Order: sequence, then structure tokens, then C-alpha cells
Amino acid sequence: MKLSSLEEYGLRCLLQLARGGSGQSLTIEEISQAEGVTPPNVAKVMPILRRGGFVESVRGQNGGYK
Repeated sequence: MKLSSLEEYGLRCLLQLARGGSGQSLTIEEISQAEGVTPPNVAKVMPILRRGGFVESVRGQNGGYK
């Protein structure tokens, strides 16, 4: 099975969030640095994952995705 690059980035972002634990939220920059994916690509895929119900977004000072 072949995956598009955006699908691969989405899976990598999900795996990074899973490694972080359930209570910790990660910013786009933190996910980007950990996975070696550019911040614009992470910023593109995270809202798609949020709308799909895979991640939750947190606003504010300690915000990010979890």
C-alpha cells in the first residue's frame, strides 16, 4: 500500500503525540522538530486530524495538540 506524503506526515504526527502521553500537549513546532517534518506541513495536517477526531486542540499559553 502506498501512502501520500501528507498521509505519512499525519501518521508520524499521531505517533509523536502518542509517545508524549495523554496529558501532555505538543505545539506544531515541537512535533515538527521531533519528527523532522517542516512546520507548514505539520500545520496543514493537524487540523485535518482534529476534524477527524484523532487529536484535540488546546488553546492558550500551554496550548497545542494532544
